[in-house]
Amino acid sequence: MFYSPSEAFSAYLAMPERLPESVPVSHTQQLDSITDLVDDIDVFLFDAYGVLNVGGTAIEGAKEQIAKLRRAGKKVMVVTNAATQNKQQLFDKFVGLGFDFSDQEIVNSREVLLQYMDLQSSTSLGVITLPEFRLDTQRPCVYPEDDNFWQADEFLFLSGQAWNEERHQRFIAELQNKPRTVWVGNSDLIAPLENGVSQEPGSYTLTLPDEIYPQIRCFGKPYAPIFEEALSRIKHQLGDVAPQRIAMIGDTLHTDILGGNAMGFKSVLVTQYGFLRGLDVEQHIQRSKIRPHYQLASI
Repeated sequence: MFYSPSEAFSAYLAMPERLPESVPVSHTQQLDSITDLVDDIDVFLFDAYGVLNVGGTAIEGAKEQIAKLRRAGKKVMVVTNAATQNKQQLFDKFVGLGFDFSDQEIVNSREVLLQYMDLQSSTSLGVITLPEFRLDTQRPCVYPEDDNFWQADEFLFLSGQAWNEERHQRFIAELQNKPRTVWVGNSDLIAPLENGVSQEPGSYTLTLPDEIYPQIRCFGKPYAPIFEEALSRIKHQLGDVAPQRIAMIGDTLHTDILGGNAMGFKSVLVTQYGFLRGLDVEQHIQRSKIRPHYQLASI
């Protein structure tokens, strides 16, 4: 478990082989506002936590900036690793925060992952999530509260809130005894909250022992499938858009920026509210060797 962004950052540095290869960027340009990019960018892909909201609170000015981009004729989307909630629940959350994103403008890793899974299978799926967010599927599912959870044929990890260290140690032992595929809906290690951080599925799965890790299937940023889903929706609405006319805006070097750079997008690091709040940003960029094209405090 990680109790601070600094601890999570150190963990990211120790696992380069489990992440996409970093694409070099020569320098970072400082911005005052995300609207500084309206002449250079046609599609703006926003991370949620640390960029649009912190926990259950919308970041001041974020809604107004989204509105300005829309008025400038720009396409705006959310690309989030949030995997606990289904598509409708996530849409409702953004409405509750005051944002006006349509369901097609929200790309979340849970929905992308489910496209890759066989949900018609008769084999059992051990789903790690909270009771109120259980999976609606024909496939037989068992949950951590069930006695036969550990005998599942595969596992699906959606929520760190449904897990703890005791369960995790047994999880490791069970997978070592009988290797099984583990699908990971959110590869983040942590997420910023109003006070502190939350443990996300990646904190339990990206750090698994080497002998187990080949069975892990990670989705969400920085991995390609979530970006490919965003590109598919962009193409459907706008036709082909050059990658360098697309911006990925996020707070985390090892997910938003690494993944955006790998796709050929322009990357924008937001520093005030998220992963890097209160930290020496340039030092972390240099240590990670992941450099954004642009940087600003808040959108």
